[in-house]
Amino acid sequence: MSDVVFIVLTVAVFAVIGAVARGAGRL
Repeated sequence: MSDVVFIVLTVAVFAVIGAVARGAGRL
């Protein structure tokens, strides 16, 4: 179960980074 949680958190982090990158690109 720990592996699944780790994967989910990793995907969430990449999603946040992608959103921030897009926001910075717009600015």
